[in-house]
Amino acid sequence: MPVRLADPAALSLVRPGNWVDLLRIDPAGGDSTPVATSALVLEVSGADDPTTGGLLLALTPAEAEQAATNPGHGFAILIRPG
Repeated sequence: MPVRLADPAALSLVRPGNWVDLLRIDPAGGDSTPVATSALVLEVSGADDPTTGGLLLALTPAEAEQAATNPGHGFAILIRPG
């Protein structure tokens, strides 16, 4: 599933093959809600131009449905070690 990050500068930190946790950011309160745990990064696009870039993540159907809900909210990632 393609995902645009709330902070596109983070694209420079992630590479295909990384595992990430995907969080939905609530712009009103700044809280975050987990969407996916240990999602595989398949592709990073636009790392050289973060305003147009994003991530292609391998998500389960349930995670993809949750990510597609409220698409106006931004996303953040936590890169897992490994």
